[in-house]
Amino acid sequence: MKNAEQIRDGIREQGGNCDGIHELIDWQVIQYRKAVDCHRIDLSKAEGRCVAWQDAEKDFTFHDRQVMGEKWRVEYCGALCPSRDKCLIALHFLRSHRTEPLYRAG
Repeated sequence: MKNAEQIRDGIREQGGNCDGIHELIDWQVIQYRKAVDCHRIDLSKAEGRCVAWQDAEKDFTFHDRQVMGEKWRVEYCGALCPSRDKCLIALHFLRSHRTEPLYRAG
């Protein structure tokens, strides 16, 4: 099979790896920077002073990064990735019980 690529029920899996991993990482870096910047603004308002970005990043705890990382992965894989309709990894993140759906029908 070409490049260790397998076809299963019309879904492409390339060795269990993400086809768009570089785009995903670039997108997540941007989202991380935006989240830390929003956190910096909130800290600045709470403390009544201008908090440095580096201090806000230190305050942006491991838990915050972990929760946001999974939400960002669901958002990217479910709505932005051009390979999402053929990707088993995207299905994994979209079916995760630890994440909330992006859109709720109502």
